[in-house]
Amino acid sequence: MTKLLMGVTSSISLQLLRGQLEYFSKQGYDIHLICSPSGEIDQMLPENITLHDVRMKREISPFSDLLSLLQIIMIYLKVRPNITNVSTPKASLLCMIAAFLTRTPTRIYSVIGLRFETCTGKKRKLLHFIEKLVCKLSTTCLAVSSSLKEVLVDERLASREKIHVLGSGSYNGLDLAEFQLDEAEVASLKKQYLPDKQHKVIGYVGRLTKDKGIDDLVAAFTELSEEHENLKLFLVGDFEVGDMVTPLTKKRIEEHQHIIKIGFVPKTASYYRLMDVFILPTYREGFGNVILEAAAANVPVVTTNVTGAKDAIIPNETGLLVEAGHIAGMKEALMRLLEDNDLAKKLSENGRMRVGREFRSEIIWQQLDKVYRESEVDKQDVYEMEK
Repeated sequence: MTKLLMGVTSSISLQLLRGQLEYFSKQGYDIHLICSPSGEIDQMLPENITLHDVRMKREISPFSDLLSLLQIIMIYLKVRPNITNVSTPKASLLCMIAAFLTRTPTRIYSVIGLRFETCTGKKRKLLHFIEKLVCKLSTTCLAVSSSLKEVLVDERLASREKIHVLGSGSYNGLDLAEFQLDEAEVASLKKQYLPDKQHKVIGYVGRLTKDKGIDDLVAAFTELSEEHENLKLFLVGDFEVGDMVTPLTKKRIEEHQHIIKIGFVPKTASYYRLMDVFILPTYREGFGNVILEAAAANVPVVTTNVTGAKDAIIPNETGLLVEAGHIAGMKEALMRLLEDNDLAKKLSENGRMRVGREFRSEIIWQQLDKVYRESEVDKQDVYEMEK
């Protein structure tokens, strides 16, 4: 039985792996998972998955990181996996070092985003070095989008031949069954958040951070709400200390009568049904998964022309593309979809069809299974040659 050891930094990241662990367990893999301890994690894992708790801090912490690395090395020595597949920054660094030192044959780095893209100075250089190290220690890099692959190549982090993209992109694909919703639940949410049915809703799902473009979105909405009284902004997500929005943005979110901060919710599918248009105003992505979710919910999409996000739409066919930080362009695109029902319907229908055609979870998992099995064959061929 093939032993597969996966690593993510925190239990929140397991949302990105919904269904995948169970799928590969059924395919006959012996799956182990390294993750920071969490009271909720046991409820999120399917049966037959061996969990290894390792406390990892998201930000750089030399002493704590060293202790975590030693613990992870011991896990690799105990499990002796055939394949390791790691993602998220801290887990990728520590697990890939451990996998290399313990001679794990197949070491896969799933690149879901590059934090250095929006950093400057010494921090950018440090993060760039870490990415290059992880890529160097891996045997294969899986980029979650074609544009992310190009950045990896342009930044000389890995060779083009070493980097693969699963299908049309994405880390885990999308389970369309999640969007076959209980109408009573949707009706209850509408009653709670939209008692006045006259409002049009602009929606966002994700972390409320600078990198995600929340400062720009709130500025754009503030101007739009002064021009159009029937607008609301729904923000499904929470602030993050490491990349905090400006004090003015935070104040507007907390005090503006037409901005509703819903906070973090574990399952977001129902909330898309409250939205008339969805926007991801990000400055960097690995791949815009929330764009796929909005499309699956039949909501028209606006996003920015940046790494990862632009791969999630076909401009003017499944969504509208604007430049990151361009508030006027953002306002124009949002109002265009709110006022042109025919265009909104065309984009949302095309987006939904594309998700079903190219981004279903099963498609991504089958491609990943192929990568795993081919790596096993390649390693066996090398072993036979060495004999």
